[in-house]
Amino acid sequence: MSDLTYSTEKLMELGSELVAIADVMDGKSPAVQYDAADVGPRSVHDALEHFADNWDDRRELLTRSLRAVGGMALQSSEVFKEADDKLAAAVAKMLKGEK
Repeated sequence: MSDLTYSTEKLMELGSELVAIADVMDGKSPAVQYDAADVGPRSVHDALEHFADNWDDRRELLTRSLRAVGGMALQSSEVFKEADDKLAAAVAKMLKGEK
């Protein structure tokens, strides 16, 4: 019995979901407008500004990573499916007594 178990369906689902999340994150949402007085203390305003300044770079990195991992999951699913199909064909052939 094999120690490796997997679900090609789950891998395919995971890959598709990660790519979909990347697509959503890639969308350009309108910038949030706020007045410094609306957010309270200056430290909160500064933190929001810092976050906004870094968000585009971080979002791009996260989006690229999501696409990469999603693609790997999709590709893994395809490779496992192909291997399963080949093994099933070989076993069926062997059971029929073919070489």
